[in-house]
Amino acid sequence: MNTPFASFVFLFALIATIPCFADQTSTELDGLFNDLKAAQNSNVARPIAQQIWALWLESEDQKIDELMAQGMNEVSNGNLSRGRDIFAEITKRSPKYAEGWNKLATVNYMMGDIETSLINIKETLKLEPRHFGSISGRGLCYLKQRRWQSALIEFKAALDVHPWMLDARRNLKLLEENMENHSI
Repeated sequence: MNTPFASFVFLFALIATIPCFADQTSTELDGLFNDLKAAQNSNVARPIAQQIWALWLESEDQKIDELMAQGMNEVSNGNLSRGRDIFAEITKRSPKYAEGWNKLATVNYMMGDIETSLINIKETLKLEPRHFGSISGRGLCYLKQRRWQSALIEFKAALDVHPWMLDARRNLKLLEENMENHSI
């Protein structure tokens, strides 16, 4: 299944373009998550999800924000190893910054280091249990490991937080179809 990897790369590229405002401790997040769950379609959900990503991205530390921008730039230019080093530095400097862990998980996944990605995702979710990107990312890791039932659970969990997450919806549907047809 190459689609989940492409979806994860697309999501990473999308996130790199969203502006920053505050971190995962923002008081605005509860209301945004409620709005996200109540959204009637993906057109309504998309800007809400973008606001959540924007809040997650801001660390409230200028140096961390600069490193985050550098890391995302390195990854978008194909310099995965350099991006990973920068995200690892972010997690060392600011271990309570969930998005640093999420970006590190993403680049480790992209580099094929699934076990380390899962460790990074665990750290992300300790800090922000509603991180639908990391929940779905864990589903992608489980797909790579051929842990079909675990992947199914993760995509459903991501959709419980963000019902209109298109990649998670698509991955869940493909996984359910393949499991039903016994092709996996």
